[in-house]
Parts: sequence; structure tokens; C-alpha cells
Amino acid sequence: MSIDKWLDDKDSKEERIKREKAFKQLSKEEVQQLKKKKIREMIKKEDQKPNEISAREKILQQIVEFKDWLNQRTYLKGDFERIEMWIKNLYSLINLVSNQEEKSAMQNEKNKIIKRYKEIPPKFLDEKIRVAVNKLIYGTKRTNSDNYYLRKLRNDIKEKLKEAEYYDILNKLIKIL
Repeated sequence: MSIDKWLDDKDSKEERIKREKAFKQLSKEEVQQLKKKKIREMIKKEDQKPNEISAREKILQQIVEFKDWLNQRTYLKGDFERIEMWIKNLYSLINLVSNQEEKSAMQNEKNKIIKRYKEIPPKFLDEKIRVAVNKLIYGTKRTNSDNYYLRKLRNDIKEKLKEAEYYDILNKLIKIL
């Protein structure tokens, strides 16, 4: 049994049948016009989406609002607590936005590194090391052997980087001579 039988009511089935009959009676040109009209409506809906204000712009708006409020005041001594609260709120908002931007930048950097890792040929690393690195990337639970292979990889990388420095020195020597 299909679930449509349970969910559809008789009125919607009848309306759907009427729509299908009406659609079949249309000519090809009318069908094309209806499709174009639908596409235009979809594009208009996308254009009408509210423009989202960035976090920095929101902060600037609030600072301007605070400045306007402050300029309207003639006697600030009575509003000292309110001014202090405005400043604290603005400061915490600025910290929040900067932390979010920092996290997104770190996430973008991490995604770039993961993308570059995927370019490494599979045979370059041992299978167990590759599994341990994948667990590290995707945040799955690692075993003691995975941690061992990650330490081993870290030590191998240090050795290879030292060797790379020596090869760089030799390369410069050959270029000079």
C-alpha cells in the first residue's frame, strides 16, 4: 500500500486531475509561456529576498545610534550608568563579531588544508597512518594505535623537513658553483 492513499484527500486528487487535463489541452506555445512566466516569478522571488546586513554594518549602526543618543543629551552625569551599559554592550558585540570572523577564517583554512590533503596519492601514506589522519580530520574517536601512528607521522615529518633543509643547502651550492 502506498502512503499517498492515506495522506491525499479526495479534493486534492480531483483538483490534480483537473489541472492535468487542463495542462494537456494547452498548446506547446502556451506551455512554453507558462514555463517562462514561472521562471520569471522564481527570479523575482530570489531578487526580493531581504539583503542581510553584515555584522560589521550592524555594529556601525549601533555605534551611530549611540552617538546620536549621546549628542541629544545635555546632562550626562545622570546617564552615566546607561552610557556605561551601552559601551559594555558595544564592546562585547565587537568581541563576538571578531571571534566569529576568526573562527570562520580558521574553518576556511582547515577546509583548504583538507582539500590539499585529499590531493595526496593514497599510496604515499601507509594505510594505518591514512586511517589515523582521516579520524583526526573528521573528529571520530581515535584508538591508541591511531595516536601511535599520528606520533610516528609527526616524527617522520620532522626528519623529512630536516632532510629538505639539507637538500635546499645543496641545491643552492650547486646553483652557485
